[in-house]
Amino acid sequence: MWIQKIRLKNIKSYGEGENGRGITIYLEPGVNQIAGKNGSGKSTLIEAIGYVLFDAEPVRGNARMAKNTYLLRNGSKAGEIDVWVWHQDCLYRVERDVGNGGRRWKVVREDDDFIEAEGEQEVRKFLARLAGVAKPERLTEVFHSLLGVKQGRFTLPFDLKPGDAKNHFDPLLDVDIFRQCFEYLKQPCDEIGQDIVRQEVMISRLEGQLAQLADAPDKLAEVLGQQAALAQLVQQCQERLDDAARRLAEYDLLQTKYQTAKLQLGEARGKREQAGAAVAADTARWEEARRAAELLQQTREDYEAYIKLEKLINQLEKQRLERDNLNKELTFLQKEETILSKDLAAKQQEAARDKESAAGKERQYQERLAVWQQQVQCHRAGEADARRCKQQAEELKNCLVQVVEWLRAMSAVNKPAIQQLAELAHNLNLLDNQVAARLALAKDRLAEAESRERACWDNLERAKRDKVILEQQLEKLSGGQCPLLGTACSQFNPDKARQDLQQLNRKISVAAAEHQEKLKLLAEAGERLEEWRALEKEQLEKQARIRQLGKSIAGLYQQLEDSRGRQAAAVLAAALKIGEQPPKLKGLTVKDEINLDVYRAAVQEMKELQKLLYDNFEKWKPLVEQQYNAAQENLTVRLAHSKELAAEEKALQALAGEIASLHQSSAEAARQAADLADSLVATRRRIQELESLLQPFADLDEKLASANRQKICHQAGYTTYLENRPVAERIQEYQNRLAQSTDQLRQAEIALAAAELACQAAEAAYRPDQHQELKEIYARANLELGEAASKLAEANRAVEEQTQRVNLLNGLQRQRDEQVKELLHLQAQKSILEKARQVLKNAQEPLVRNLTGRVAAQAQVIYNSMSNEAAQFQWRAADYSLTVATVSGEKRFASLSGGQQMKAALAMQLALVKEFSAAGFCAFDEPTYGLDAESRQMLAEAVMKAQQECRFEQLLLVSHDQAFDDKVEHALHLNYSPVEGTKL
Repeated sequence: MWIQKIRLKNIKSYGEGENGRGITIYLEPGVNQIAGKNGSGKSTLIEAIGYVLFDAEPVRGNARMAKNTYLLRNGSKAGEIDVWVWHQDCLYRVERDVGNGGRRWKVVREDDDFIEAEGEQEVRKFLARLAGVAKPERLTEVFHSLLGVKQGRFTLPFDLKPGDAKNHFDPLLDVDIFRQCFEYLKQPCDEIGQDIVRQEVMISRLEGQLAQLADAPDKLAEVLGQQAALAQLVQQCQERLDDAARRLAEYDLLQTKYQTAKLQLGEARGKREQAGAAVAADTARWEEARRAAELLQQTREDYEAYIKLEKLINQLEKQRLERDNLNKELTFLQKEETILSKDLAAKQQEAARDKESAAGKERQYQERLAVWQQQVQCHRAGEADARRCKQQAEELKNCLVQVVEWLRAMSAVNKPAIQQLAELAHNLNLLDNQVAARLALAKDRLAEAESRERACWDNLERAKRDKVILEQQLEKLSGGQCPLLGTACSQFNPDKARQDLQQLNRKISVAAAEHQEKLKLLAEAGERLEEWRALEKEQLEKQARIRQLGKSIAGLYQQLEDSRGRQAAAVLAAALKIGEQPPKLKGLTVKDEINLDVYRAAVQEMKELQKLLYDNFEKWKPLVEQQYNAAQENLTVRLAHSKELAAEEKALQALAGEIASLHQSSAEAARQAADLADSLVATRRRIQELESLLQPFADLDEKLASANRQKICHQAGYTTYLENRPVAERIQEYQNRLAQSTDQLRQAEIALAAAELACQAAEAAYRPDQHQELKEIYARANLELGEAASKLAEANRAVEEQTQRVNLLNGLQRQRDEQVKELLHLQAQKSILEKARQVLKNAQEPLVRNLTGRVAAQAQVIYNSMSNEAAQFQWRAADYSLTVATVSGEKRFASLSGGQQMKAALAMQLALVKEFSAAGFCAFDEPTYGLDAESRQMLAEAVMKAQQECRFEQLLLVSHDQAFDDKVEHALHLNYSPVEGTKL
């Protein structure tokens, strides 16, 4: 993948931009160099990429910073970061906010705005797939440890303690899975061991239960025999009980017939009595109805007169209600007439008053309007002059701000320039021109010491060879043989040979002592040569530092120039007619030969330019402030006057509205007075109509009282008529009932005679003593059957119990066989798991050795490409300690110089990225930090070669080192100002 562009809004030094959308940084495939002064936002880009694409919070030192306080721009509550990423010919936009932003973290496909992932869990999975990271939770570690290492942290992982180094590199190399699996399998292995113990206990318990159930089959056969005998006995008892029950049922039927006949006789006698009582009651009701009919004939005249009077009274009551309603309406209209008369007079007075008030306010409005129009014309006449003064004052103030920015930039540049000039002078004073001659002399002395040592060594070796030959000859002489011919001989004297051997031993001792002396002198000469070589290396480093300081001072000299600040100073000098225009810099050319006076003159020129500009600033500042304050005060006065005119305009508008309201109120009051006059005329007309309608009701109360008196006279007869009419009307009904009850009495007497005959016949057929005897026989048969059934049930329970024991015995046997199989299965599982744990435990170390060996070999190639001194890398798998072997010996990483550590760490970092990263993307923050000029050049070439070998789709280099200038494909330069923030 590779990043097309990044948009930052309110993120550290990146503000809202010109259009309020933030600052957009465009990148290209290949190598991109991001340069700029310190604080211009270079590292912020890497932190933003890590935060959005890898969920990596910023790191400062060894601590991870809170994003809301570290990334968010000072004074802002919310920030935005958008990153456009190409992956497999598809462009994605990843959005994420900082602080109180309202957007969720999401991935959007750019061509159709389709949301690929939203929310932390989905986005992490999607980005892990883009970056080629197997587990989403490793995104942060991959970025901090491989793809986006910050300045000053390249060397940190290789200088850790063994335990910390394993914690850092095991997850990175993805070999920690062996240890995790080894530890993870321990729990299931222990659990299986516990299961085996539980299985053995269970099998032992089953064996005990099987022993207790061994007699179950024999007992089952015994109880089955008892069950068959008891079943035959129960059958015999049941046959005797069935015969007794049949005979008892016959006598129960005769008893039922006798009891039924007695009941029917009682019911017939009851019905006869009820029929007699009904005849008596119906006769009494018929007599009562006959007497009521006679009373109706006597009171009929009173009833009819009462009905007529009641109708008359109802008509009179309706007339009284109508009269009362007319009286109420008349009273209401009389009150309404009084109210309308008062309201009419009030409305007429109100209309006259509003009309007079409107005329007075109209005169006041015209006078104030003329004065306001005159003031508005005067105010508008001075508007253009005030704006011109304000614009000129703001331009001068902006120019003064540019001058202040230039002065701050000068201070930021001159201070390091003065410090670097002092360091340059100090390093020049420390240079020793005699080091080369003394180093050559040390080499000559070392060569001379080596020659003498070799000559002494040759003498010692010849003496040792002569000693061996002489000892062989002496051995042969001691046996009586000729040392030359190998035959018996007496010419050579063994004693003489022994004396020669002793002299030769003394010569060897002297030669060995002399050789040791020569070796000591050779070692001293080598040590002196190493000392002079170290001095030469230190001298070369100082010379490189001097050249670097010269380039740095020259760069600061060039950075001092600011075209916008110079133009602002020229505008201030021309506008205020005071102060000098800052002179242009004479220029400083960087040469191989460092001339301290040239650099002193350049620094002095920088200081004088700053002093001149500061003196001018002190002169310009009060004048600009005075002019700006005067323009501001003028605008304040004009603003107050504008507010007064606006307030007067609003007051006039309010007054005009009030006049119109008064006219409207006067017209409305006149209209309401006319309406009230019309209503008053109509009310008086209605009062006259009501008075004429009430005249026919003058004697209504007297008529109503007379009718009520007559009604009271006929009320007694009316009441008697109403009380007897319901009974008299039912006389025919009562007569019919009397005839029906007489017929029912006759039928009841016939049924009673038949019931008495049937009861006598049933009593003759039923014998109670024989029935009681049959009941006793049935009870004895039932008792015998119960005893036999109880014994059979007990036998059945015994059979069921023994059957259950036999079934339990068979089930336990099957369960024991299954548990034995499960025990064998668990034992096999435990054996397999223990073997797997052992394999995992033994597999991690060779795998780590293979990985560290491959990484070290690639790092060695990269390191040798950026260093003049060939080296051999060894990265131990046990504790991840790194050693570098050169011609001067083998050294641990902590023993290397700062520059060597930086080169070795960078080589290892590139090798790790090449070996373990599939993202196609990498970012280096100040990779040349702490290196000399030659090493920086070689490192730049090595980074370019590594980029080609690793086939990065995109490589970001945060560096302002000139070593990358002719090698990068795309360069960005960031500028920062306190007012506008970072810009491209």
